[in-house]
Formats: sequence, C-alpha cells, structure tokens
Amino acid sequence: MRILPRLKAFARDGVPLHDLGSVRGVGSDAYDLVDGLPRGPARVAAWNAYVLQTYGDKLIAASETTERVAVDTAHVAGAAYQLAGMCLDCARQLATEGAEASLANVPDALPHWHTPIRSHEQLVGMRETLEALRIYAAFDLQTFPADDPSTVAMLELLAAVDADLATVDLLWIRRPPAELRGGIGDVLTRGLDKAFELGRLLADRRS
Repeated sequence: MRILPRLKAFARDGVPLHDLGSVRGVGSDAYDLVDGLPRGPARVAAWNAYVLQTYGDKLIAASETTERVAVDTAHVAGAAYQLAGMCLDCARQLATEGAEASLANVPDALPHWHTPIRSHEQLVGMRETLEALRIYAAFDLQTFPADDPSTVAMLELLAAVDADLATVDLLWIRRPPAELRGGIGDVLTRGLDKAFELGRLLADRRS
C-alpha cells in the first residue's frame, strides 16, 4: 500500500466515517449510566464519559454532511470516544469495587485541537456540546438548596458558562473570517472547561 498518497487524500478529502466506526459506540452507555449512579467517584467517572461521548457525537453530527469528516475533527472525536470508553470502564469498576478503584487515570479535560482555528462545523459541534452540558448542569443544580454555600459557588460557575455562551452568540455571524472563528473557538474552549468542571463538582457532591 502506498501510504503517502493515502495520507494526502485524507488531508484533502477527510477521513471516511467508517474509520471511526469501531470507537463511536464505545462510550454510548454513558448517556444512561451517569444518572443511574449515586454521587461520588463512580458518577464523576460516568460524567466524564458523558461529556466526552457527547463531544465526539456533536462534532461528528455537525460535520456529517458527506461520508467523510475533516482530519482534525476525526482526530479529536476519535480521541474523545476512546477516552469516554476508559471513563466508562472506570465508572463501572468504581461502582462495583468502591475504594479499591481509583480516578487517578480518568481524564478530566477534553482532547485538544492541533490547530488554532476551527472550521464552522467544528464550532457548531463545540457550541452544541456546551449547550447540552449547560442544560444538564443547570437541571442538576436545581436539586440542591440554593442558599447552600457550595451551591452558590456552582451557580457562579454556571453563570460564567452562560457568559461564555452569550459572548459566542454576539460573535456568531454568517461566514466569519478566520480571526473571528479563532476567537469563538477560544471562548467555547473556556466554556467547555468550565462546564466539564461544574459537572464533576455536581457528580461528586453529597446531599
């Protein structure tokens, strides 16, 4: 097989969706598992899996106009799926073995992009991920007393996520130039990090 022509074709035309087939469903159980676990380490691991699986799915859905996706999208989505599977395995282990398992090897951040400027499709996937995580966290927060100090701190973090979404709304225009797409991507990245952390705090919070 001639590897170089194949790599050049991938860079030009994107990665076939079927190349991601083996990892896309690895962490799909996270959508149900995170709500079925009590708050604590196992739920934290399940939340991480939920975030990573959501990120991968949203990126692919936003880019899935043909049977191919951009190389950098495939790289980040594929990494997210693989990490989601790791987190899901850890969540199940923690749920059954308790203190004998550990969160030490569970990633607590999203995969990083290798380039600074996002495409429109990638921004859509990031934005939809942030909106989904924001909705989940806001709903979960309602189950705790609003005047509790830890709740107040998490409400402030939620407000920071809302501020990032508001900034994205202000910057979002049709066919933005590369510089603006870079700025939107930076804001979305910060918002995703905050939403990720907020969900972890909620998953680990005891009543």
